[in-house]
Amino acid sequence: MNYLHEVRNQYENYPYPLRNPEDEKKRLLSTEDSFLERINHFCYAGKQNFNNFRALVAGGGTGSAAIFLAEQLRNRENSHVVYLDISRESMKIARQRAEIRGLTNITWVHGSILNLPELDLGAFDYINCVGVLHHLEDYHKGLQALGSVLAQDGCLGIMVYGRHARAPVYQMQSLMGLINGGETSMQERVENTKIILGSLPPSNFFKRHERDWLSEVEEYGDIGIYDLFLHSRDHGFDVIELYDWVEHCGFHLVEFIGPQFESRIGYEPQTFISHPGLLGKIAKLPSPHQQAIAELLSGLIQRHSFYLSRRKNTKALLDDLENVPFFFKSTPQGLAEEIQQRPGEKISLTSPDRISLQFMPSRFTAPIMRHIDGNNSLKIIFDRIRHELNRHELSDRELLADFRPIYEIFNRISWMLLRHTSVSPFPPAHLLQERVSRKYRQSPSAEE
Repeated sequence: MNYLHEVRNQYENYPYPLRNPEDEKKRLLSTEDSFLERINHFCYAGKQNFNNFRALVAGGGTGSAAIFLAEQLRNRENSHVVYLDISRESMKIARQRAEIRGLTNITWVHGSILNLPELDLGAFDYINCVGVLHHLEDYHKGLQALGSVLAQDGCLGIMVYGRHARAPVYQMQSLMGLINGGETSMQERVENTKIILGSLPPSNFFKRHERDWLSEVEEYGDIGIYDLFLHSRDHGFDVIELYDWVEHCGFHLVEFIGPQFESRIGYEPQTFISHPGLLGKIAKLPSPHQQAIAELLSGLIQRHSFYLSRRKNTKALLDDLENVPFFFKSTPQGLAEEIQQRPGEKISLTSPDRISLQFMPSRFTAPIMRHIDGNNSLKIIFDRIRHELNRHELSDRELLADFRPIYEIFNRISWMLLRHTSVSPFPPAHLLQERVSRKYRQSPSAEE
């Protein structure tokens, strides 16, 4: 496995992504697939309370996913995170970050995900594997290894690279492969890449798209250069290949999430096409083919992030009136009032990830929005609306039908999720960080 040696050597010398453990004193980095609210909505029908919950971060790198999961699970009963990585240097950085935060619910394991079946780590309810499987010589074996330690009702959060949007990067990788040839010095390869980046003519494919990529180089320096242009194994997937891969390994693709759109909207042809006749034809195609069309239309999907499960129908449903609708990440201020002040008019919104959308409010949109506070179930909301409007003849079915189109718009951009009433609300990331930041504000000696 010479390729695995090269990958390990890369991450020992260039731990990725670049992280300074001291930054934990002032901020908590989130990872899109590891928000408990999202995992709960998409993989556990909104009913997972995350007690007695075991998570594996497979290919943990410098620790962001492990830290974020462990921080969210800190006060959950008997819940734990296992971090696994082939790079001791990356694990060292991740452990320093956890120590600064005072996290004690992480177990640290040095090893490859290909060895998971023999590591005797037990079964996991959730496995995070981001930016790893596309670096394997056999990504089927990698996903199967993850499946070998996944609980029967568990789920995976996966990120792999997208083939089409990364085409400029893959051309650069080919170029640097020719230039570096038999060069054995990793740092010399980096220096050669810097020279080439400064020598690219305007006609070069990467040069024409460099604004999409150079932020990583500017932020991470040599580490970013090596990971982007010099990686020894880097496979990009298109949507069709992705579906073939995960289904061959016995999984269902639950839903695409981020990072470009943080939702499935980037995989929907109607996001880009407005012609009803053509949309009608496309709608007759299998779902993966529709999503493949959207991927090619968009040109923006550099990474595919998604949840996998062995089970079908794992998402929380609006039809369960014991579910609590809540805004994810941010709440639009004054939405109910704006709807009420502009009857019969379309409302324009910008989602947290800067997607602009319009929707036409229905009869009961404003009163429903007034009662969405992250605590009220649909049953409670509907009961209150009947009482407020003195419309006791309104049925749950009528109110649900009225709300459904609006909910589906918000859910498509992952702006609104559902949680069962049996599960407590999840604290926002800034409150999780506040406990850590307060510790260092109150203890100047801890900064020394």
